[in-house]
Parts: sequence; structure tokens; C-alpha cells
Amino acid sequence: MLDRRIDHITRKRVSEMTPEEMRHALLMSEKAGLPNRRAFEEEKGSPWVAMADIDGLKALNDHFGYSAGDVLIRRFSELLVNVGLKAYHDKGDEFLLKGESYQELNEKLAQAQTLLDNEPFAVCGIDGRIAIIPGANFCFGIGTNLEEAERSLKRQKELRNIGQ
Repeated sequence: MLDRRIDHITRKRVSEMTPEEMRHALLMSEKAGLPNRRAFEEEKGSPWVAMADIDGLKALNDHFGYSAGDVLIRRFSELLVNVGLKAYHDKGDEFLLKGESYQELNEKLAQAQTLLDNEPFAVCGIDGRIAIIPGANFCFGIGTNLEEAERSLKRQKELRNIGQ
């Protein structure tokens, strides 16, 4: 990545942005196509929040390349929205969600888990070959604030590791 002080093309593009374009750039995750953590924090709060973390993204990236991981991130983002969740991309393979109840988040995330696990998807490998990935999985934690959701997510990951 070029240093922003010497990346004249990016500096020119940013200087020509309208305020709306600038706000969009500041509040959106290009990789996921979702609002980002800053948008999560700036928007109205909700009684319940969740954190989700895609399983095995590093292994997918290592085996097939970063473009495969990007496909999974985008696919997961779209799936979260399609099941009716208010989703935000935090960073890497981590997502934040808002909901009105524990039950709402739990049911919709369980639905997303089933769909992601049972729907194969294609990626282009490092060697240029197309590979079909049989599905993917993720862990999630729910709480009344991000700290609780993060603790819950950590417990879910620990339980999953015990069962393996």
C-alpha cells in the first residue's frame, strides 16, 4: 500500500469527493459491502448486539488466496442482510449486528449458519483453477453491549474447540 502522503492519485480522488461521497467512504466497508464499525458506533443503539466471526478464513486464504477469502466475506455479508439482520463489517472476518431482542438475533444468526454451511460456493484458487467450497461456518455471541457479545463469542469458540 502506498503511503497516503505520496499516493497522489488517491489524494486527488479524495480531494474531489463530495461531502456525501466522503461520508459514504468513511462509513462503508468496501470489502464486505456493509456499513463499517464507525457506522455501527455512530448509528442509534439497540437493546441487543451480536458479534460474528467466520471460521477458517485464514486457512481459506492460505490455501486459495485472499480473493477466495474476499468471496466468503462478501457472501457472508449478503447472507446476513438476506436473513434480515442489521449487519456491519468490523474488520477481517468479524461482523457486528444490532437487534431488538436476543431471540431475534439468535434465530436469524442460526438461520444464517444453516444457509452458509449448506450452500457451496466457487472460488478461484491461486493457481487460477475454480474450486467449489462445500460451505462455511461461523461463531457468534450475543449481549446487551459489545463487551458481553464478545465474551459470549469467545465462549462459543472455546466450546467449538473442545468439541473438535
